[in-house]
Amino acid sequence: MPNSSFKTRLCILTVIGVVLGVVLSGCLTERLSSDPNNGKTQNTKNSYTSDEIFEEITSALSEYNNRTEYDAYLEQSTIDAVIRRIQHFYPDYFWLNGYTTTTSQNSTILEFMALNDYTSDELRSMHEELMSAVDTVVSQIPPGFNDYDKALYVHDYIVKNTRYATEKRGLTYNGLWGNAYGCLVDGSAVCQGYAEAFSLIMQKLGIECGVCTGNSDRGSHAWNYVKIDGNYYWVDVTWDDPEAEGDDPGEKLRHNYFMINDELLLRTRTLNEIQYFVPSCSSMERNYFVINNAYLQIYNPEEIGRILESNAETGIAEMMFANETEFRNAIDRLFEGQEIWDLSGYAELGYTLNYSYDDKMYVLKINY
Repeated sequence: MPNSSFKTRLCILTVIGVVLGVVLSGCLTERLSSDPNNGKTQNTKNSYTSDEIFEEITSALSEYNNRTEYDAYLEQSTIDAVIRRIQHFYPDYFWLNGYTTTTSQNSTILEFMALNDYTSDELRSMHEELMSAVDTVVSQIPPGFNDYDKALYVHDYIVKNTRYATEKRGLTYNGLWGNAYGCLVDGSAVCQGYAEAFSLIMQKLGIECGVCTGNSDRGSHAWNYVKIDGNYYWVDVTWDDPEAEGDDPGEKLRHNYFMINDELLLRTRTLNEIQYFVPSCSSMERNYFVINNAYLQIYNPEEIGRILESNAETGIAEMMFANETEFRNAIDRLFEGQEIWDLSGYAELGYTLNYSYDDKMYVLKINY
């Protein structure tokens, strides 16, 4: 209960702007009855656990009702923690654009602000569009894929089918470009939209996944963690989209940030202090380059020749080096020392080789 000083402020209005996510596992309508309170969800008890608050809010939101009332004083820290939990488990509630809490000694009203002031009918229609888009992606995943293959398919799908909304980056207000709807329905998003779309589809597939945020060497950023075969990995779909960084428009897709560990992630960013969940990602077992036999401990011409040969059909070879010394050694010897021609045998045929690299992730990409 609040202390005696609370009597001097019988009603407090706190407005907190938060970027909130969308829902994943669909609506909860099967456990809801019709609303007897003219669009309001009101409880009749004087204390609530965080689980009960979570259930009340998600039940209301599943009916596109953005307001809940409680006949008890709810601590703001409790509400904040519940909201972070909703962001994590329901990335399809794309319209949540901050919320207000109005509290008195014996009551709390929680009201979400809807993005763009969408009405309940508009939200229902747009939510159906979003979940239909999710179902379309899921239906296209080839049968027999394991969890790693599914995650890779979704990662590649999002990169190939999303235009990075460069003109929206850095704006001080929210829009559809910052959520899964913008990514999967409109086909245009910034990092938050990429990350929430990936999380939404992963959760639809029954694969544990979430969004984390922080500060990177390119500014504020959002990305994912995902659990595959018992281990957690980091995935940054946005930074695997060359368009997001204004790079070579001919480059359509990369995998530098697909299934990486803590050490690789923290080369380029730090995490915000407050998160719903931050996993420990120590494994490289399901890293993209490890899986594709393209993770090199040392510069080995024979190994690079093998990678080139195994990718001859596509003419695109990607490889990651375990440390900076061997990465720099590879660049120097392959291109400054011209060893690439001995490996490829293309010099006498008049072929042109192009290469690019990520000097933070020690990834080399060769087009030939």
